[in-house]
Amino acid sequence: MIKYINYIILLGFLLTLNQCKKEDAAPVVPEIRFANDRTAFENSLGAVFNFEVVLDQASEKTVTVIYETADISASELEDYTSSNGTLTFSPGETSKVISISIVIDEYLEGDEQFKVVLSNPVNGYLKDYFQEAIGTIKNDDTTLLISDEGYSSAESYPGRVLVWSDEFLEEEINTSNWTYDLGGGGWGNQELQTYTSSAENSLISEGKLVILAKASGGSYTSARLKSIGLQEFQYGRIDIRAKLPVGQGLWPAIWMLGANYTSMGWPACGEIDIVELVGSNPRRVHGTVHFGNNPSQHQSAGQGISIPFPDTFADEFHVFSIEWEESLIRWFLDDQEYFSISPSNMNGQNYPFNEEFFFILNVAVGGQWPGPPSENTAFPQFMAVDYIRVFQ
Repeated sequence: MIKYINYIILLGFLLTLNQCKKEDAAPVVPEIRFANDRTAFENSLGAVFNFEVVLDQASEKTVTVIYETADISASELEDYTSSNGTLTFSPGETSKVISISIVIDEYLEGDEQFKVVLSNPVNGYLKDYFQEAIGTIKNDDTTLLISDEGYSSAESYPGRVLVWSDEFLEEEINTSNWTYDLGGGGWGNQELQTYTSSAENSLISEGKLVILAKASGGSYTSARLKSIGLQEFQYGRIDIRAKLPVGQGLWPAIWMLGANYTSMGWPACGEIDIVELVGSNPRRVHGTVHFGNNPSQHQSAGQGISIPFPDTFADEFHVFSIEWEESLIRWFLDDQEYFSISPSNMNGQNYPFNEEFFFILNVAVGGQWPGPPSENTAFPQFMAVDYIRVFQ
């Protein structure tokens, strides 16, 4: 009898212990994560990007998490409709969808990205306390959108006459003014692009000369126009109204070489860089000269000038100018002088800037100065030139 009572007591104890274990067992806390990134073309089939958020296991409790969108290279309202809110998983649910509307237009742009970020989970957790998904908007449009906003220069100057201009008002690039450099090979600067004469890389659009840098399969194409043998000048006020591309690895330039380049070689012929921009620093441009009796004696002198944050030289047009006279060149941004050079700056080398020079307009990709593009560099990118005017 005593043994039977002890057995009953032991059985009751074990049942109580097992119930306590059940009550003390940790509740299920599911991991919350994105199931996918999203990539689609900017068209009717890609008008909505759906991002699935999943739990790795069902929960007996209601699980919530906050989400919000954020720009990367895409801009809210211009490229997609921003969104934020709370996802709620009822007990047993393991999947929810965040839908983001894409802004569809007809304008040529680079591929752009935005992200959706999760935060503040309740009754669930985010691995490493962080979860985001990337939306990539691919562009297959062909129409260029070029706003005409920005600075404009004077149409005349006291004591000077307009001797030549290209206003880019014809349907095609004027071959009386421009020819092309073609090919790749680095161009002496370890550049990555191949220059073409294709309308895919240079064209007239809405009264602007457009030079397009494009990427395809890990390679790049662009254009480099020059006026050698066609339009060459000695001295004058030169105004160039342009909008420049920005982004790591881009190197737009508007510059001049001595017309005796083929006989003298570089740098003895002289180089006048009216404006250059390193794409990773989108608010600063440079005016520079290169000179030297031979390549081993190459020297340069220059100065940069910046515009206020957050503006960039891709936002609107600016006017890049030089006033060039015998033994003196001065550089201007929107009529503000910021650099000058004369024979006293040659450090014993010849002063080559009293001869005739021709124009070069190009957008390089990569090279010694800007370095290569990054994964965040959007393509295509373009430089737009509204006009070039020479007053003497």
